[in-house]
Order: sequence, then structure tokens, then C-alpha cells
Amino acid sequence: MMRTPLWLLVVSTVCASVQAESPPDLSAGMVTVKNAPTVRHLADKLHDVPSVLDYGAVCNTNVLRWTQVQIADGSKTLVVADGWFQAGDAGKLIVVAGAGAEGNNLATRIASVQSKSQVTLQSTAQSSVSRHDGYVAYGTDDAPAINAVLAGQSAPKWDLGELRLPHGICGVGSTIVLPGGRDASPFGLGQITLRGGGRGVSWLVALAPMRAVIQEPATEHNQANLIDFGIDGSGLADYGADVQGGRAGHHSGLYYDDNLIAGLRLGTVQVKPDGALANPKSWYTNIWEFMVDHSTISADTESVMPHGAPLFGILTSSGDSHFSDLVVAHAAVAGVRDTGSAHNFYTDVHAWGSPRYEFWIRGGVQFANSEVDGATEAGVRIDGDGLVWTGGSMISLNKGHPVGFFFSSPSSHHSIVGPTIQDIPPADYLRLPQGAVLGDTIIEIPGAPADLNQPRR
Repeated sequence: MMRTPLWLLVVSTVCASVQAESPPDLSAGMVTVKNAPTVRHLADKLHDVPSVLDYGAVCNTNVLRWTQVQIADGSKTLVVADGWFQAGDAGKLIVVAGAGAEGNNLATRIASVQSKSQVTLQSTAQSSVSRHDGYVAYGTDDAPAINAVLAGQSAPKWDLGELRLPHGICGVGSTIVLPGGRDASPFGLGQITLRGGGRGVSWLVALAPMRAVIQEPATEHNQANLIDFGIDGSGLADYGADVQGGRAGHHSGLYYDDNLIAGLRLGTVQVKPDGALANPKSWYTNIWEFMVDHSTISADTESVMPHGAPLFGILTSSGDSHFSDLVVAHAAVAGVRDTGSAHNFYTDVHAWGSPRYEFWIRGGVQFANSEVDGATEAGVRIDGDGLVWTGGSMISLNKGHPVGFFFSSPSSHHSIVGPTIQDIPPADYLRLPQGAVLGDTIIEIPGAPADLNQPRR
């Protein structure tokens, strides 16, 4: 008879013992941190940086860009060749680019799943789609869970501070509403922070038509900080982030993509679709000391928004606000439409594409080392007093017949020093209406005619 070696019996006994034990419950465990004055429960420490996943969000949205999509006008049958639909996807929200009325994006739900590449929708397509570069996004609506947290209605109740977005995509069927009017700090400067796991890693994606993916109220409050994630309107949301009021917010490391009107809107001043002020006398701003940096505002006008580009990249009536290290691309009217007159600052902003204007400002704005990269009417349009432009460049001005700087009316107190301008004749570096003059102005543009580079009193 063969005998089992003693060492094997010992190993088998130990393994069986380990497997039989249940995982330890560490929620009440104690954590000692170096130099900390007290010992804390592990559950308390983990709550320092709560995630939306802790409050019921699932963030299971799938996004398919530049993929083969087919659906016929009047049909509910959607075929996505590279899809991976599962039976559990029935009932989820879904977006199909170009399948809505007049080629707009269709938002509906998945009624049933036939295979990994075919589903039946609840609503019929109103336009046919047969594209190799199509766009489909589908998932659970995470907006109710996230909004409950931000409104203080979750269990356990979130106590402000920082809230995390996970790696992955959180689909939303309605606007995420940030709280306003809360000053949790004894210094009166309490702010919330919504932080992702990295730009391009964590996303909020619209799965239904909505005013904005994220919105802050018009009340006087300390604005939120949005850090390191992407906001995508799926060609359904008017705005990516709509900050209507408050002060001292900070956005950094964001994508604001695929929105109908603007990726980032600051303030409540209304403009018409052509960019003109709805009320020419409206200048009031209720946004102050806002900061945005290291972010991209753009649109995929082939896959996600084949029906047309957003009107603007940034639409702002803010004052004393700072915009730095930004890329703004693929707008139809203006990359930046600044309707305020309270001295905003733009540094290292690269605006490119084929809009009418890359920068359209009212006045009282300062630019440093910024670039116009394509425009069809003018690189910069100025409607009032007080443009300061230092350094930077204007290139790719061969789309249409643009000019460099266009002053729409007589104005004064401008300083334009040092930009290099290409692709247009020197006589087109600056244009004014017939008979208009600029007062108290300094212009020094390399290569400009001598009579242009003269102080104006």
C-alpha cells in the first residue's frame, strides 16, 4: 500500500483550514497613521474619499466610437458589427448618432437583445444610418444615485468635501446638479470637489437630451472644483458644464466634448445662435474669479456629431477669471465667446478649426501667448474697449477670407504687441468699419504696414 507523504498531509491540512476561513471583517479595524494624534476606524478613513460607487452608481456605460452602425429609418433594429450586447442590457439607455429627426442623435432604451451585435430599440429611428464611423453609447442611468449624494439625500449622508468618479464611464440620463449656497468651512470658503481617476479615464456621458451634463446654480456660492475627468454630451446636451453663478471654482484636467451649444458655459448672459447678445445692453456677470486650466474643449463632428459642430467652445460672461493651457477646437461660431467686460485673462490658449472667429470678445480681456489656428471671418473680433494681446500667433488663415483683428465699432484703450500673422496680406492684419478710429491704442505687429504700427491718440 502506498503511503501519503507526511509533508503533503501537512500542506493539505493547512490549505483546507485557510480555505474554510471566511474573509476577515476589517470595517471596525483600527488604523494608526504615522504622526497622527489618534487611532481611527478603517471605515472612517475610507470615507475620507468616497466614490459615487459607494452610493449606488454602477458606471457601466459602454461607448463605441468609429464603429460600424446600421439602422433603417422607421426601424427599431440596430446592428453594431463590433458590439458586445448582453441579455442584461435590456432596459438600458442608448444613444445612436444620426438616427434621430433630421439626422440628430437618437436617445431611447434597449427593448431586447437578439445577439451581441443586434438589439431592438424602444423607439423607431427617424433617419437611416449606415456608417463605418458611427457612434453608440448605452448604459445604466447613474444620475439619480449621484444627484442623491450631492443633494445630501444619500444613506449614509455625504458630508461634502471630495467625491470620486471611478475609472470607467458613468452614463447619465439627466443633469448632474452641483450644490450651491453651502459654506461648510468655518472660514466661509467651503467647496466640493468632484475628482476622477484621470483625464480620459473617468467620464460622465450624456445618455439623453439635457440642458447640461453638469450644472451649478445661479446663486451666490463657492463653486465646485472639477478635476481629472471627461464630460461628454453625446451630441445631446446643450452644455458640458453650465456654471450659472458663484465664485472661485477651479476646473482642471477636463475634457468637455460633443455638446450642442458650448462645452463650458459661465454665467447667465444670453446670446443668439449667431453669437450676438440677446440683449445688447446685457453685461451683468454673476461669475467671479473662476479658473480653468489644462483642459480640452472639442467635438467629434464625424462620429458623434455628424449633424454639425457646437456653436461655441467656451461661452462666458464671467469676470476676473483665468483660462490657461487650453485647447479649444471645432466650434461653428467662435472657439471662445466672451460677452463680459470685467477683465478676464487667457494664457496659452490654442483655438483651432474653422469657426467664424476663434476669439470673439466684448472688451476688457487680456491674452498672452495664445494662438489663432484657422478662422473664416477674423481671428479675433472685438466689440468694445480694452483688448490686450501679447505675443502668440495667427496661422492657417486660409479658410475663407479672414482678417487678423476685427474691431466691429469705434473703441479705445487697446494694446496689440508681438503676434506673428501668416497666410493673409499685411493690409488685412487689422480691420475697422468705414470711418471708425481706435483711440489711445498701441499696435506693434511684425510685418504690418508702417501706418498700422503707430500709436493712436
